[in-house]
Parts: sequence; C-alpha cells; structure tokens
Amino acid sequence: ATAPDLRMRFLLVGPTDAQPGILIQKTIDLVVAEGKPVPQVDDMLLELEGELVTTSLDFMREQFALRNREFDRGPSPLLLTRRGLQDFATVKFRRAADGQVLLTEVKVQAVPLPEVGLTLVWFLLELAIFSVGAVAFWNRPFDDAARLFFAMCTVTLAAFVGGFHWWTVGSNFWLNLPFAICGMLLPAVILHFFLVYPRVKPPLARWPNTLVISIYALPSIAIAAFLLVDGGLWYLMTTVEPLAEFDSKLKLMLLNWLRLGIYSYIAVAALYFLIALGALTHSWRTTRNPVEKNQVQWILRAGCIASFFIGYALYLAFFHREEFVLGGGRIPMFLASLVFMFAYAIGIVRHKLMLVDQIVNRGMWYYVLSYGATATVAFVIACGTLGLAIRKSQGLEQPIWIIAGILMLAVVLLIWLRDSWQTFVDRRFFREKYRLDKALQRMNQAVGRLADVDFLTERMLMSCRDVLQSELTALYLREGLTTTFRLVGAEGASTGLPMQFSAPNEFCQALLVDPTLQRVTAGSRDNLTPTQSLLRLVRADLIHGLETNGEITGVVVLGGKQNGLMYSAEDLTFLTALGQITGIALHCANVHQNLKHLNEELRSKVDQLAQQRQQIAILQAELTTNRVDLPATSTTEFRREAIIGRSPALGSVLEMVRKVAPSETSVLVRGESGTGKELLAKAIHENSSRRTGPLVSVNCAALSSSLLESELFGHVQGSFTGANRDKPGRFELAQGGTLFLDEIGDISAETQIKLLRVLQQREFEPVGGTKTIQVDVRLIAATHQNLERLITQGRFREDLYYRLNVISITLPPLRERPDDILDLAVFFLKSASTRGGKRIARFDDDALNALMRYSWPGNIRELQNVIERAVVLAERETVELVDLPVEVQNFAALSSLSSGRGTVSPVALAEAGNPLFWSDEDPAAERRRLVEALHECQGNKTKAAQRLGLPRSTYFSKLKKFGITDNEPNEPTRYGRLPR
Repeated sequence: ATAPDLRMRFLLVGPTDAQPGILIQKTIDLVVAEGKPVPQVDDMLLELEGELVTTSLDFMREQFALRNREFDRGPSPLLLTRRGLQDFATVKFRRAADGQVLLTEVKVQAVPLPEVGLTLVWFLLELAIFSVGAVAFWNRPFDDAARLFFAMCTVTLAAFVGGFHWWTVGSNFWLNLPFAICGMLLPAVILHFFLVYPRVKPPLARWPNTLVISIYALPSIAIAAFLLVDGGLWYLMTTVEPLAEFDSKLKLMLLNWLRLGIYSYIAVAALYFLIALGALTHSWRTTRNPVEKNQVQWILRAGCIASFFIGYALYLAFFHREEFVLGGGRIPMFLASLVFMFAYAIGIVRHKLMLVDQIVNRGMWYYVLSYGATATVAFVIACGTLGLAIRKSQGLEQPIWIIAGILMLAVVLLIWLRDSWQTFVDRRFFREKYRLDKALQRMNQAVGRLADVDFLTERMLMSCRDVLQSELTALYLREGLTTTFRLVGAEGASTGLPMQFSAPNEFCQALLVDPTLQRVTAGSRDNLTPTQSLLRLVRADLIHGLETNGEITGVVVLGGKQNGLMYSAEDLTFLTALGQITGIALHCANVHQNLKHLNEELRSKVDQLAQQRQQIAILQAELTTNRVDLPATSTTEFRREAIIGRSPALGSVLEMVRKVAPSETSVLVRGESGTGKELLAKAIHENSSRRTGPLVSVNCAALSSSLLESELFGHVQGSFTGANRDKPGRFELAQGGTLFLDEIGDISAETQIKLLRVLQQREFEPVGGTKTIQVDVRLIAATHQNLERLITQGRFREDLYYRLNVISITLPPLRERPDDILDLAVFFLKSASTRGGKRIARFDDDALNALMRYSWPGNIRELQNVIERAVVLAERETVELVDLPVEVQNFAALSSLSSGRGTVSPVALAEAGNPLFWSDEDPAAERRRLVEALHECQGNKTKAAQRLGLPRSTYFSKLKKFGITDNEPNEPTRYGRLPR
C-alpha cells in the first residue's frame, strides 16, 4: 500500500524486446509536472532517474528504489525533484508516433485505491478463515485435515497478495521469493487437502508416500527452476554492467524462460484444480456422515462456481496475454477465492467445519474480546501517529484508513509477539505456578472419572511428582479398618517397595493429629520409633495421610526431592490440598464400587428368581405334555388340542378362535410356513357346532389345476381318461362339517371361479357331470402369501378374496413368541424321545440358550425337526449344544457377544439359562474356563458371564462353587495398577 507507483504498467517480456527500453502497455491516472510531456501507451520507456531500463525488472527495481531516495530540490534533472510538496521522478521516453526522445517528470503516487482496497478487503476476509485454521491446527496438531487446512490458508494469503501485485513484489528478489514459492505450492496443497478431507481417499491410503511425493514433485521442480532463473536475473542486474550487450541479451533470454515457466505452471495448476474437484466429487458421493456431507457439498458448489471464473482467467492468460498481465485476471480470481471463502464460512458456522464448535469456547471468546480491545487500541495509536505525520507533511495522498489498517495489523502483531515473550518469561521464572496449574488440571480430569480408581491414582501421583519434584511417589490404601495398607500405584523409582505393610498402632493416630509425617535422622536403628521404622521400610522422606469421615483410608508416600532439598511449607500446603481432593475422590469411588457390588447382588437375586420361574415353567410344560385328556364336562369348554404355548401373542390368537369358532362364517388363516395353520383350523372346527361332522383338509399347492378341481368337486364316470367310476369331491365328503383349504393362494383362475360359486350358492356340479349337488360346508382357508399383492398382479380374484376374508386370523411367527419356545421344545423332546425309545428329557444351558436365541425362519416345523435331529444324535440323557445344527450353534455364538437378542424377551432370556441343564464338563476345565473369562473381562463378572453365554446368577454360583474370588492369581488388582 505504501510502495511508490508511477502508474505505468509493462509486460514481463514485451513484443519489442530487441529495441532499447520497454514498451508502455497501460497507464493509470498518470500525472506529470506542469508543462511536461505525458508518456502514452506504446511509447518506449528508456530511463528512470538516470538509470537505463532494458527490462521490466529494471523498471520495477528503480521504481521500488524511489522509496529510499532523498527528496532534493537540486538542479540536476536526473534527480528526484520536488515541486511544492509533491514528489516527481525524472523519466526519459521515446514517442511511438515520431520517434522523438523526450524528458518528463512523472508524479510518484501510491498504489491505486481500487487495487489496494480490493486486496485489503480480501485479506481481512481470508484472515478470519486463516484464524479458524490456525486454532484448529493448534488444538489438533496431529490431525492431517486440520494441518493441511492451515497450510492451505497460509499459502493462499501469500499467493493471492503476490499475484495481485506482482509488479510491486517483483522489484526485489528476496521480497518476491516467499510469494512465488507460496504461489507454486498452492495447487499442490489444495489437492493434498481435498485428498485427506473429510476422509483419506483410497489411493492416498494405499500409496501415501508415493502419492504425496508425486503431488509435490512438480511444485518442487518449479521452485528450483524459479530460484535459478530469477536468481540469475537479479545477479545480472545487481553485479553486471547494464550496458553490456551480451548481458542484456542474457537477461532477455532468462525473462523469456521465466515467462514460459509461468505459463506452463498455470496449466499445471489448472490440472491440479480439476483433480481436486474430482476428489471433492468423490467425497460428496461416498461420505455418509451428514455433517461432513453438508460441508463437502458447499465446498463442491463453490468449486463448480469458481471453475467459471478460473476458466475465464485462463482464457485471458493464454489468448489475451496483455489484458491478463495488466490486471484483467484479478477480478475473476478474486471472485473465485471469494466463493471458496463463502463456502468455508458456511461450513464453519453451520456445519462445524474443522470442528469449530470444539475450539470456540468461553476461553476462545475471551481471547477474541481481549485481542479485539488490543486491535482497537492499536488502531487509535496508528491514527494518532498518522495524524501527526499529516500535519507535518501534506504530500501523502494515500487514504488514511488504508495506512491506519496496515499499521494496526503491525501493532497487533508486535503486541502478540510481546505477549508470547512475556508468557515464555513467566514459564521460565515462575515454573512452579505452571506446574501447580497443570497438576490441578490433571486432578480435575481425574475427579470427572470417579469410577476409574486406576486413572485417579495415576493422575494424583503424577501431580505430586511433577509439582513437588519427588523421586518417588506411591499410594497405599487401607483395607477396611485393619492396620494393613496395600500398594495400588507408584511413580518414579518404585523398585523395592513392599506390596503391603502393617502399620503400628500409633501410626494412624499420629496421622489423625498431624496428616504429614516426616523422616528424621537417628543415631541408630535401635533408637527408631515404629513410625520412623515404617518410613524407612517404604523408602519415604514424607508420608501424608488421606482422611475420610475421621478415619485414615490411605497414605501418600513421597521419596526425596530430585534436587536433594527438604520439603518446604508450600510443598506441604499443596500436598494437603491435593490429599483432600484425592481422599474425597477415593471415598466416592469406594461408594461407587459398593453400589456396583450391591447392584450385582441384586441382579443375582433377580436371576435366581428368573431361574425359579424357569424351573416352574419346565415343570408346567412337563405336566402339560404328560396330562391325560379327560372327557369334556361341558360342551362349551374351549379345546386347543395340540396347540402348545402360553405367550401373549398366541393367547390373543386363541381368544379370537374362541370368538369365531361358534359362527358359520368363512375364516382366512394367515401366517408364515410352519406356524401351525392347520392345527389352528382344527381348533376352530373342534370348538364349533360342526365338531361332530368331518374335518376335510386339502393342500391346494400339492395338486395341479385339473387334479385340484376333480379333488374338490369330484367327477363322474367317463368324464376323462381314467375316470372308471364316480368319485365324490372333498366338498361332498365335508358335508355337515368343515373343509380346510391350505395354500389357497396357489389355486388357478378356473378353480377360483368354481370355488366362488360354491361359496355364494352352496352348490356345484362334479367334473363331467350335469347334476347340481347342494352342500352344507364351513370353509376355512389358509395361506402364507400376500393375497392383496396377488390381486394387484391379477393372480387372485378380488371377489373371492372378500368371500374368504370374512374373518382373518394371523398366526405370529415363532420369533415373535419366544416365550413359547421352551414349551414347544420340551413337548417335541418328549415326543421324539418316546418314538426313538430314548430317555432324554433335558437340555443343557448352552443348548437351551441356542434354542432361545435362534431366529427360527422355519418356525415351529423347523424347531420340531431340530429337536428330532438332536434326539437322534444325543449320546447322553441331556441334549447338548453339539447335538444341534451348525446354523443354530453359530447364531448362538454371535448372539452371546451382543448386548441383546432382538425380539426375545428378557424373561425368556433369563429362563433360558437354567443351571439344571449345565453340561457334564470336566471340573478342572470348567474352572479354567471361568477364570479365563474373568481375566479377559478385567474382573467384570457380568461381562464374563455374557462372554460365556451364561446368566449372571449361574456364573456367580459357579464362581462360588469353585472358590474363585477377586484375588485369584493373575487377576487385575481391585484398586488399580501395580508399581511400574
């Protein structure tokens, strides 16, 4: 913004480079001294301030040097002159019209307001995105996405400013270097970011090193080439006599190489941008997280919109070079960048881009307000300083607010550096304070996890060691009200510490009087008190007691300090405060453990009650299967025959049967295959007024269309080949009773028509006959198909559907009535055992759990087949898990690892684990299996029971049976970790 500007623009390499000087391509509000000639477009600039100008770099260098020139009024026309209070530079140029060489004085102005204003607006907007990226990187330095987002914001800042003002920054090699490097790195960093965000793309995950090297290979080569070419140019310009013809040609050659490299890299950058858009599209199509998908969607929209602006800028770069170089591509690139900033802003505000909700907290708002106040003060200081300068000199024409803004940013940066230095000094000279803060933060985290005694112990000991600088810290907890203290954790040189010790009688009393006991020197061990002997036993210089409810519950043992000094009063104060926090936290943890044990005992009692209910259910099932059906004492008694079960789902079905059976209406029984639809039809018949009549069943799916028609309606002799005599149909055979048509959805359209007539008129003609037969039959139909869908497909008559579906009863599948599995299994077990001549009447725990957890896609029929198979394979009087099919065993193994069983009720799950069915396993192997499960679950008995597929009560009773306790060898300690 403060760079001198003569308001003349040139190409890097002009079309008339063979002639001396450089061609003026554009002027912007150029001002000359009164009466002096005005340089025009297409004129040739020859000298600036008496220095020959052979290339555009010469002009940029000399123009930038005007900043440091003395504003003399000397008579020499080759010196910078001042007219009034305005600065002018001497320029020699040759007119294009007549070739006349003229000398003029051009006013030294500031960079045009639209150019610097646009840059400043963009810079402030980008700075907000950059700040979020910086904070995200600071909080998550190991997050690749956060790190690359910060890098992308950083290089974007430099690349954009350098590209907007290349004729200013290009005036100095060292000033141009960082902007050029960032500009060449920008496409690669953008591509790398979108390959990582929001998830690492498969190619990068598969070949991380190769792909990263490939991405940054071209930018690295371009940077190296730029350093050679641009460095060579500035070497020639600063060390070689500019009049040398050879060196002038060499500079022009290097400039042509530089131009060629720039245009080549523009094409490479466009390719990188297209690949980045492809990566964004892949992320949008594959991301399942809704928050991340919204983030990617907004950025992808921005990329698509920005493609038009970038495409226009590329068009100018390759087909209208002069317009592009002289600023034509500035607005399109500004708009493209603005679109991306808008997408990032929406992602940050609405969709938590870079997890901004995790970093913008109260502390962050504190810093925002604090630095906002600092920025305000800096702005006031800058404006005041600038006001003094204006009063002294009126020659500065640059708007005040631009200079003030730049000065404000500089002051804020200096204040930030000052605060960072102050923080470093504070940490260096007041490190004890920071250690204390760190210790309190650790304890605050530990108190938030009261149930984790191990974590609490670790944090407390680390805090003591860091703040007090102890060589050894250890924690012993008291076992109840005994004098035994057990080691639960240690930090530092803990080798040789006793795992437990018995305290003398006066030890606890002394700690109640004074919570801190220090080691004192003595002439000999014979003169030591029991307490001092104990201090030496545990290698302690100091012991601090933890008091809860008037009792010592533990002690903190501290060894000597690392610097060899004694513990100070401040150390004891800190230890007392930390001990109080730890004592309360350990007390809460102990209460939590007690509640946990009480909860486990309560669950054990509940499991025992469930076992008792299971035993009662088994006995009821056995009584049900063993009972002898007595003659009905009343004609109105409900008969369920072989329908086994007592679940609520089955109960509601039987209640519907009780209501429907006495009527004469048709009934449609629906349900999956194997659910017992024929048994339900029999129950309807047995409880109807037609129970003295016949019940005739027909499986419609088992017969062809012609045979089914003959089977239902009968035929007369000679009606078709093979009809040697008259045969009555099933309708005639069911006269006065009930006809059950199973799989009604499989009958043909012709048969449906005749069946509809029977239902409507109660009459029909046999196949091949002319005599009409009247029938009195109740029809019960059954199907496992969706008749409504068949009607839609034209495969089932709608009028027949309404005739059949007067009353509809749906039998639930077995997976929806898990409480019936046990009754059915016992019933089928007894039946199969009787038929097979075996004495098998029980299931072991694993087998019963498998039966209860299996989903039974084949329903009751599948269960019956599984039980019959198990009876055949069983070699003992108990059905074991190995006797069941593999699919049932596998399903049980998967279910035992999950937290629930889907639709199976908790009561049925508890009943499934009856200890009466435990298999006859070798006692030693069984004990080993119980202990291994306990170790694998880190002492959690409930999880160990789930791992073995046992009810908690069964597992607890087996632990008690084998004498397995919490202190089983190799079992994790109850209160945390052992010393390191």
